[in-house]
This record gives sequence, C-alpha cells and structure tokens, in this order.
Amino acid sequence: MIRKMRMGLKHGGILFSIALAGVQACGGGQGAPEAGPALDEGVESRPLVDPSGVAVREVLRLSAAAAAAADLRQPRDLALETDGALLVLDVAPPDHRQIVAFDPSGAYAYRFGELDDRADRVGPSDQFALTPWKYVMLIDAADNALASFLTLGTYVSTATLTGVGMAVQPMPEYGHFYLKKWDPPRRRAYVLHMQIPVDSLALVYEVTLPPGQSVRKDARDVSFLTASDGAGRLYVAFSDVYSVRVLEPDGSTLRVVQSPRTAVRKSPREMDEEREVLLERLQGQVGDVPDSLLQEAAKPDSLFPLVEELIVDRSGRLWVRTHRPEVGTGTVYDVFNEQGQLISWVAIPSVARKTAFAPDGRLFVIDERDPERPAIVAYEVVFGAGSAGS
Repeated sequence: MIRKMRMGLKHGGILFSIALAGVQACGGGQGAPEAGPALDEGVESRPLVDPSGVAVREVLRLSAAAAAAADLRQPRDLALETDGALLVLDVAPPDHRQIVAFDPSGAYAYRFGELDDRADRVGPSDQFALTPWKYVMLIDAADNALASFLTLGTYVSTATLTGVGMAVQPMPEYGHFYLKKWDPPRRRAYVLHMQIPVDSLALVYEVTLPPGQSVRKDARDVSFLTASDGAGRLYVAFSDVYSVRVLEPDGSTLRVVQSPRTAVRKSPREMDEEREVLLERLQGQVGDVPDSLLQEAAKPDSLFPLVEELIVDRSGRLWVRTHRPEVGTGTVYDVFNEQGQLISWVAIPSVARKTAFAPDGRLFVIDERDPERPAIVAYEVVFGAGSAGS
C-alpha cells in the first residue's frame, strides 16, 4: 500500500503537486510526514556580499592537445569526481558518442562508451549523472533506457523505461537516485525516488499538464529543471518563474527560494538563433515526426528564462544560472546559502552550457562563446574575505 500526501500549487496554468509516498513492507507501513513550511516571502533584495566584492579568476582551461587526444567534439555535460578528475559527456551527430575522463590537471586519461556494435555504449543524451557511489548514469534517448557505467568505464547495465526518460539526479545512498520522466498519454511529468535498477520507492514530484496545449507548450512545461545535493535533497524549478522548491528525500518541502526579478525580452536576432538551435536539437532527438510539428516545437519563447540551470556546490550553496541584462556578455549565477538567502551574484566571461563543481570549490563550465569549438574552463570564485558567503 502506498500512502500519499499532495499539496497542489499553480504555476503558469499548470497544476503541479508534491506527493509523498512511503512504501509499506512486511506489515510495517510508514505514515506520511508532516507538510513542509509555507512559501517564503522571498529572498532579501540586497545580497549579503556586494557583487563588486566577488573575485573571479580563470584557473584552468582544457588544452587543445588534451581535447584532440580525447577526440572531444561537442561536450554536452560535465561532472567531477571526489579526487578532482573530470568526466565529460561528448555527443556529436551523427554517431559520435563517448564519455571522456581527464585527470585533475586537465590531461586526457581515458574514454568509454564509444558507439559500436556492443551493448555497452553511450546513447544519444544531453546530460548525465555522476553518483557518489562511482556510477555514471544517463538516459539513452534512442532506446528510452537508463544506462549505467562505473566511473572507470566498466559497463554495468541498461534498463528500458516506461514513459519517456528525461534526466537522472544522484542521491548519496548506494543505488538510490532521482529519475525524471514524462508520461505522454497521461500528460504528466514525474520525479521519482528510484533504486537500481529501476524500482520506484516513492513519487516525490508531479506536474500535470492541462489538456488542449500545443506540442510546443507541452515541451516547455514538462522540461522543468532539477538538481540534487550531497544530502539527497531535490531542487525543482520552472524557467518562467524565479522560484526553486527544495524537497527532502521523503518529498516534504524544506524551503522555497524566490526572487522578485522579472524576465528580459529577447531581440529578433536572438529569437532566430535560438529557433535554429532548438530545431537542430529536436531533429536529433525525435524519430519520425512531421516537420510542421518540429517547427512548432522549435519556436522559442520571447523572454529569457528566469532560471536556466540549477547547481548545488559541495558546500551546499545553490547556484541559479540566470539572465541579467546589466552584466552584458557572459554568464551570471545567483548564489544562495542553505537558508535561502542571496549571498551574491557571480559573473563569469564564459557563455555556459553546463556547470559543475570540483571538490576544492572550482567552478567548471562548458564554454560556448565559440559554438563551433566549445571549451572547458574552470574558475576560482571568492566572495570576499570574512564575508557571510565565503
């Protein structure tokens, strides 16, 4: 028997709910925990550390020689191991797929999961998860399956999914992870607490889409953002509202981090460029779909997302990649402490596709300032000596 407690909320016309589920075993059931705290009034408008006092320094750039040795073409995601080794998901059309490892100095170490006739290969994917228990996990978009490798490159397993797999987030307990998936017939997207291989322990988050939406609107609504931290908490956000919900592993709400900032409108040039990128990405991800549907789904929103990426660093600070017009070029992160207070915002010169943190606190990004030759760059960020965010 599964007991659930739901709290319905409204977001942009979507009904989404938080569901707690305890799986009863051997007659000893677990009751539903108490509801989490109410929505915060919003974070402080003034950061704890003046942004002018935040120091950013480039400390590592993956060399052209290392990239060439690894045959690195289009890095899609990156993560760092506890010893500082860097893993990069590298997927380029039509059939270049691999995960590449570099040592802490940035030298090429080894690769695995290359596409060939074996089962142990990386499928087309935009992101992967590096777990504390030395697994690499990702969704194979071609086969709609969850693939697992050891970080040394040994193939572990591939499990076919029901519904459409979207992303994996690691949890600290061995074999446990969050799986985000979409059920098109039921018009619902879920985040599930899972255990290897694909056994569901609990439903921790659910998004219900209203009927009658276009394919484009469905695609935007199911693509909410998720992240996890070292304590196994789940972070959930939508792109068109600046609100990040933090959930405990049992599904109860710990806090909601909010900002009153408003979205920025895109220029016609930016709209055209984004449309081309979205269309190319959709053509590579879907099968036999009419071109008219792809064209509709690739129409970009007219506003920049308020939330573009969620990352939690090794110290438990939440980094929200966002768009600040006052900064100009580059990438900006709003950084929050574990109480949900805005520490400061951090501007780096890179145009970041994906972000990850090393054990020593360095911020790594896939830099797409030159989309034809994406780079991997690391920065040291200091919030000011003796400040609340340092």
